[in-house]
Amino acid sequence: MANISNINRKAITLLRITVLISGSGSNLQAIIDKIKDNTIPNAEIVSVISSSKKAYGLTRAADNNIPTTVHSLFPYYKGVPKEDIAKRAEKRVEFELKLAEIINETKPDIVVCAGWLLILGKDCLSNLKNQVPIINLHPALPGAFDGTVHAIDMAYEHAQELKQKTGENFTAGCMCHYVIEDVDKGEPIVVKELVINPDEETLSEYETRLHKTEHIAIVEAANKVLGNIQ
Repeated sequence: MANISNINRKAITLLRITVLISGSGSNLQAIIDKIKDNTIPNAEIVSVISSSKKAYGLTRAADNNIPTTVHSLFPYYKGVPKEDIAKRAEKRVEFELKLAEIINETKPDIVVCAGWLLILGKDCLSNLKNQVPIINLHPALPGAFDGTVHAIDMAYEHAQELKQKTGENFTAGCMCHYVIEDVDKGEPIVVKELVINPDEETLSEYETRLHKTEHIAIVEAANKVLGNIQ
């Protein structure tokens, strides 16, 4: 007997999701799984763009027949000394413009940064078509540890310091927010708070707990934004 949900999905126009990754792709997998079980209804991932050719998320995409593209910053900087700030800035603009072109080719209804470790600069954002909404997952609460890839470590270190000084626990967490030019300053869509007690869990244990929460947050955020489009 045919799968009714599959028939229904084919009978409607699915909203198009483009996902940007840099690493393992566990948040990508969360989105894939929730599309499959219809938690994220009427949507499909049409492209996965990775900033690293070694990202395991590319394998996750391939396993689910999702087209992939690798767009790395490394070739743009190759041969340009770190001291040549002007030339590197020029190359970064080239990278951003090409990224916008790649994203536009996928004709997305939404772009999801799911572990994308590079800043989306103004040259990329201003060249995306149709004012497509872009959301990003950040492993900290609004206003906390903005613009860093070390937010988890920093939150745990702050929790340790607070515990030593006051005996109190620290409230950290994660958020999904709209991407704007100011890094991690866009309007929050979903916020998840987690209390850190460094006396009861290690950094590694907190990181594992946070990642599980991120998987929930990114699905909820995608659903909210897609719901506004439908």
